[in-house]
Amino acid sequence: MKTKILFLFLFGWMAIVFGQGCFLNSGATVISGTVLTTGNQNIDYINNREFNTLLSLFPVRPNFLYLHETGSPNAFATTQITNTAFPDGSILLGLNLITSECQSSPSNTCSAIPIILAHEFGHILDFKNSLGLSGKYKELFADFIAGSYLFHRSNTIGYLDYNEVARSFFTKGDYNFNHPDFHGTPEERLAALTSGYNLSQQYYISGQNLTLPILINAAVQRVSQF
Repeated sequence: MKTKILFLFLFGWMAIVFGQGCFLNSGATVISGTVLTTGNQNIDYINNREFNTLLSLFPVRPNFLYLHETGSPNAFATTQITNTAFPDGSILLGLNLITSECQSSPSNTCSAIPIILAHEFGHILDFKNSLGLSGKYKELFADFIAGSYLFHRSNTIGYLDYNEVARSFFTKGDYNFNHPDFHGTPEERLAALTSGYNLSQQYYISGQNLTLPILINAAVQRVSQF
């Protein structure tokens, strides 16, 4: 999805217009600014640790910020560089999204948050590799990448509740087919997530190395079927 959103950077009082970017879901979201912290040191530590894990796994280097958003809780990935030390754009995680996902977490682990971050990394991979995806296929590609990370994360780093994550991604789909920001149906978003998860699981069981080119190609091929 190509969009232009005005963000007011609270830490610098600078107005910046973001170019190419993708929201997590198509709900109406108003952004009032960005910050470097949630205000909770424990949450910051957990999210920064997850983000650094993703940086070590994927060959992209986006910056990480938090959004003050109202309306639909959301996250955002953009090509806009907000820190020259991170040349591959920016990922912005909504403060209300964090609250919403944690409040609806039956396991009390906020398991969807790491996978939402992985979804946004999927967008950065899309941007950097100029994959040419458009419409809902951008979102489903990122969902596939997120699903692959979900298996990897749960199996090698620490447990995440698959059903909780699946429920979260399912609820972010809709049936507004004619909307210009249509992100895919609930069933499509869940299927893309699950397909990525299954691919990582299959490679792990077989003892094969799931390389990034294989992952990206599999994701593009799978989402083209929707």
